Amino acid sequence: MQNATPLVSRRNLLTGILAAPALAAAGGTIAHAQDIDAAAARANAALKSAKGTKLVLLGTGAGPIPGLPRRMAANLMVHNEAAYVLDCGLGVTDQCARTGIPFSALRSIFITHHHPDHNIEYGPLLVIGWTSGLRQAVRAYGPPPLMQMTADYFRSAKPTIDFWAEDFRIPPLQMIEVQEISSSGPVMQDNNVKVTSALVQHPPVTPALAYRFDFPDRSIAFSGDTVALEAVAQMAKGADVLVHEAMDFPAIELFVRQQIAAGAAGSVEAVMAHMRADHTSAEDAGRIAQEAGVKTLVLSHIGPPTVSDAAWQAAAARYFKGEIIVGHDLAVI
Repeated sequence: MQNATPLVSRRNLLTGILAAPALAAAGGTIAHAQDIDAAAARANAALKSAKGTKLVLLGTGAGPIPGLPRRMAANLMVHNEAAYVLDCGLGVTDQCARTGIPFSALRSIFITHHHPDHNIEYGPLLVIGWTSGLRQAVRAYGPPPLMQMTADYFRSAKPTIDFWAEDFRIPPLQMIEVQEISSSGPVMQDNNVKVTSALVQHPPVTPALAYRFDFPDRSIAFSGDTVALEAVAQMAKGADVLVHEAMDFPAIELFVRQQIAAGAAGSVEAVMAHMRADHTSAEDAGRIAQEAGVKTLVLSHIGPPTVSDAAWQAAAARYFKGEIIVGHDLAVI
């Protein structure tokens, strides 16, 4: 019972860290909608004229907090008119639609780990996508218990699926093929891409995964949520792009101290121990990218959102000498 209060307090503090900027931005809803429309238009244009493999950052925010300017974690890769999704945070279905890439192009879905900002819209993506042309042959890959989670979701969605199948006179969506991944190594290969995984550290979630996608013309690696790890550097060795999470620990600690000084319960030490055990600073993301020898480092899953792009870039540039991109939703890379 002695641990109950610190855990609750830590969760509340972390929610506040991520959600506080949304309160300040509440008056900018219309401007934010206009920004989304503009980003979607740019993404559509970039993808229509694209040659070769393209990466679309669907959601670049950190944490399961709705209403923030950055959507939750999600990425889309497109090659040879085939699409691959990595992570399914809240908003992934809308963001996929905004790219202009048809749902019928989706071949596979990959999940890095089972936190809600990475998997909460996995099932809805399948069902909503199905009504818009998603193929029955789509496959899913991720840590256990992904198979059980998928089967449970399909059972819960069966009435809806059956009603829609009857209304639209289309074959009902059936349970898809799922492959669970519990270790580092090969994941899958088709005529477009070879995918490998690496185990990362994001306690207490285990297993948690990083992924590498090797397309004929381009290789893209994703750290997932993790502390800075040699395993990620090795997996990303020589890749064209490394998408790595980035947290600003001093900015988080400052906010926590302010909240506790204002009367919030909890411990600065406990919150920061959690953050440092689970996440990577932008400096360390740069160090991992430099060690891996990648061409481009993309900072994503960014927190807190109060830090400027210039500050993120400067932090990563302490170690990484290649191109640094601060991720924004619907950016095409």
